[in-house]
This record gives sequence, C-alpha cells and structure tokens, in this order.
Amino acid sequence: MAGPSDVFFLYLNCHVSDNIIVKLSLKILLPLYIFLAAGTAFAQLTDGAFSQGVPAPFDGVWERDDRYVAFSCGEDEGGPKQKEGAAILLKTFYSWYLDRTAEPDFWTEERTLNDSTCPEPERIFIEYRPLLTNRETRGDASVWEMFLWHPRLKEASVIPVAIIGGNLYLNFAVKLSDQSGEASESEGKAQGKEEADPLEGFWAKMSEADGVKVCPPVTSTDIYSTYITKDAVYTIRYWRTDMEYTNEMAFFSDGGQTFSVVKHIQSAGKIYTCANGRSVTIRNVQKTNDRPKVYELDKDSRICGLGQPYLKRVQDKGSQEAAMALAKEYFAKRAPNPDPPFPPSNLDWHMDDIRRLEAGNQIIQAVRKRQREFAEKHPGHSVLD
Repeated sequence: MAGPSDVFFLYLNCHVSDNIIVKLSLKILLPLYIFLAAGTAFAQLTDGAFSQGVPAPFDGVWERDDRYVAFSCGEDEGGPKQKEGAAILLKTFYSWYLDRTAEPDFWTEERTLNDSTCPEPERIFIEYRPLLTNRETRGDASVWEMFLWHPRLKEASVIPVAIIGGNLYLNFAVKLSDQSGEASESEGKAQGKEEADPLEGFWAKMSEADGVKVCPPVTSTDIYSTYITKDAVYTIRYWRTDMEYTNEMAFFSDGGQTFSVVKHIQSAGKIYTCANGRSVTIRNVQKTNDRPKVYELDKDSRICGLGQPYLKRVQDKGSQEAAMALAKEYFAKRAPNPDPPFPPSNLDWHMDDIRRLEAGNQIIQAVRKRQREFAEKHPGHSVLD
C-alpha cells in the first residue's frame, strides 16, 4: 500500500504510440518531470503532511440547500493529536428551523431543545491533508483530503474535496496531462496559432462522497475519468480494488492512436484500477462527444469542479458568533398564515328569508335555543338570532 507521499505521484503521465517509447520515456521523463514541476507555478505536489489548524481555504461558513457547515477550531484532548471540530447546522422543518446538530465542545452557548433535537450535539473532528495547492493564488484553488472522525468509530472517513474560489466540490477531477502537449511536431505547428482548449487532456476523477454529514459518508465504488481530445471524449472506468498501488501506465487505442493514463488512482483511502491483474490494456472505453456542460475551472485549468458545488461560502469567518447569528436569524422567522381553504366571496345569505322559513319549525327553533345557551356560557361565539 502506498504511503501518503505517493497519493499524487500519479501526476506523471505521457501520451505515446508504442510500448518501446513508454519504457524509454519513463526513464528520461521522470527526473525531467520532477525538475520542471519544482519550477512551474500552477501546481505544488505536497508531501501529504496534515495541516496544522483549519487551512485558510476552509475559513468561513458554508451553505447548501439543507445545511450550514463551519470548519471551526476545537481540540480533541483524548486523541493522539490535535483535530479540528466541525459544526453542522441542519435546516429542518422546511428550512424554518436551524438545528445545531454537530458543533465543537468549546461552543458553550446553550442550545434550544425540542422534541426533534438531541440533548447533546455530535462531536465531529476533522484533519486536513493537502494534495494539490495553487502557489500563485495562495489557496484560491486547491485539492484536499478531509479525515472525519465520527463518535464511536475507530477509523476516519476520508472525503476528497476541491475548493475553487468560494465553492467547495465533492464531484471534481484533476488534470494529469495536456492533450496539446502530446501532439506530434507537425500537429503542434499546425495548431500553434489556435488557442488551447483547457478541457483537452486526461482528467483523473477523485472518489466522490455523498456529503459532509453527521453520519459517516458513503464514497463511490467506481470513478469515471475522462480523456478529452479535440474530436472525442473517452470515458475510462476505475473500480475499487485490493491490489497494491503502483505507478504503472495503462493504455487504450482508437484506430492508429494510442493513449496512456495512470493504471491506479488512490483516493479516499482506497485504490482504484482501470485494468485487471498485471494487464496494462484498458478495455471497454466509451467514446462520445459529451463534454462537461456545467463545470468550473481554476485559473490554471488544472482543477475542474463538475456540476453545481456542494457548498458555497456565505461568510468569511467561521466563528461561533457567526453561527449563532445564523441560528438566531432562523429562530426569529415566523411562518406565514396558511391560505384560506376557500377563496373570498361576496355571498348574500338573505337572513330575512332564512328567519321567515325557520318560523314555526319546532325542530329548528330547538336548535337555535341550544346555540343561544351555548353562546351565553362561552362568550365570543355567535349564533343565528
């Protein structure tokens, strides 16, 4: 099993047309890649060390349609190392009530209890391990693994996340190679005047969790990476496996053209592969023209958030005061009066005709008498008189 430092060693990738060039390219390009990666500004591959405290990209209060999340500070004294407490405030009762479901233990302000809340909030601790950060923007775009420690569980739940500006994505991919950089010399001259398409290249998808929740999240068993060229989109399935992580390359062909991608992806503490056993041949690659329609790229087109973001930052500070202000705002809400069951009308009941028809009817007169007696005992009720 690969260690933390190997998590993003898979960034080495090349595009070749035969296996002989692969072997030579790996020997030559590996030291060259390490040298170039150290000097490039778009990506910094970290050593996998855990962050001390809450990283700057996670600052603030985050919102989605059913919850608020604040990555606040809190110390787990019983654990082997310091962890950071998370606050999760659920929008319950059709978003008319904000339930402080999980929060750090140092939040001492008294909680509002009712039949739908637990007497004590859940304690969830998080550790952060950076995988890919942006040097120039200082955290404007980055990829992380969050280790969530839930109560009564011995192992942490690992959630890969990407942060682009003020948006946090669970569904995202990282570009490991550029299609433009793999073109032949003649193609490069012909395409040199054209603006490069930021979507072209190999995008390695990360394992997607179903949310940042009070309960342990569920991560995907299959991840679908894409190789995007000018004319096609190739979808490659990676499935969860027990085999050992390696730096091997795998290959698939489309006519006379051969493409190479990483054989293994390590994400969310699991290993995923696109080829069986020792084989390096990828089968059943799906070819379409379906490019992503809803996505967000970072400024260097290395991180791609797919679809709508899972969370959006709504406040820059994730302090207890900010969360309590949100809770008080929800507690002050009052639901509007329900609509009347029948629309208003201007009906004229013709009470004179009703009294004339009731005159002399002993049964109706007995009912009216009981109504008057009831009204005398219960003021505020009206009867036909």
